[in-house]
Amino acid sequence: MPRCFIFKPDGIGDFFLASGVVRLMAREFGEENLTIAVLPLLESVVRGQFPKAEIVILPIRKQRVILNVFVANCLRCFPSWLQLLRTRVDTAISLRHMRDYLQSFLFYSVWAGRRLMASNLLLGNGRRVRRWTEQSMNAIFSTEIAYYPEARLGIPSELEAHRLLVSAVLGRNVDPSEIWPELKAVNPSPIDSLYSPYFVCAPYSSDIWKNFPEHRWIELFVLLNTQERGSRLRNLVLTGSSDQRQSLEAFGAMIRKALPETRIKTTVLIPEDLQGFIDLLAGADCVFTVDTAAAHGATALDCRTLILFSGLHQGMFAPWTKSNRQHWILPKESSSDMQWHEAHATSEIMECLENILSAP
Repeated sequence: MPRCFIFKPDGIGDFFLASGVVRLMAREFGEENLTIAVLPLLESVVRGQFPKAEIVILPIRKQRVILNVFVANCLRCFPSWLQLLRTRVDTAISLRHMRDYLQSFLFYSVWAGRRLMASNLLLGNGRRVRRWTEQSMNAIFSTEIAYYPEARLGIPSELEAHRLLVSAVLGRNVDPSEIWPELKAVNPSPIDSLYSPYFVCAPYSSDIWKNFPEHRWIELFVLLNTQERGSRLRNLVLTGSSDQRQSLEAFGAMIRKALPETRIKTTVLIPEDLQGFIDLLAGADCVFTVDTAAAHGATALDCRTLILFSGLHQGMFAPWTKSNRQHWILPKESSSDMQWHEAHATSEIMECLENILSAP
């Protein structure tokens, strides 16, 4: 049987967006014939969503510790590189569209009959050496290059790039619905059954400019608690990454001060791994978040989801929806000295939330 190598050493939300592509390749090649290269953080997700696939873990880090970042990452990835050298496939696809030298080198280490990737978005920085190196490697390995596209109506450019790549792989025009992101719960929710039903709020992003102010979130929760549908808001779970725990605890204290404990119980829960995070989102009545991994994860699960979108990289990764159960509140034109969230009235956000909660 033909084998396929999928190269995706990318962030959490980026992999969630690519989940539909991987699922399509699993159907076409057979899941047991897939080899997927990801960062360590994504290992639990790949094992949960694609348990029969082979996984290559690439321990690439962005931060410098002692050595130069490139040198340190080369040393970390040496065992993985040996694993890639032993890998032989019929087709290799890179779903990483911002490739540095190391990532390109690792991708080309796999023995493949065909190699496909989208044009490297890092080539726009004006560095001639990078462009020459990329062009040389593409020529040496006979790589098939798809031009990284502009966003289509309702389809972020990242998803459109994925669609063009798999269309070339399969030799047919792949419909966007075939590669639309899709995640599944693997285990029961990590929340104790005593705390069900529950809502989830993932209020923080890795980019603070994307964040919605805590006091605005509390305004929403207070107002929701006075509405008829707010009677469902008995348990609120705050979640995020482990380095956000302190901020989440402080936010929980603010919510408890603003809302009587007898009416709403606030819990901070950070699952042990990312598949546990997906299981947590899957069990929620509704998810409140900003443009972060939770937004893409909850949408891929088709949860009721309210996303307050700063507009950063709009059209490239977002907005996108699975159904009318999700709503991205998009940025508005405003004066230059106004922050993006100030243009959204709480009443307007509440109206969107009401529509989400009433969705079948």
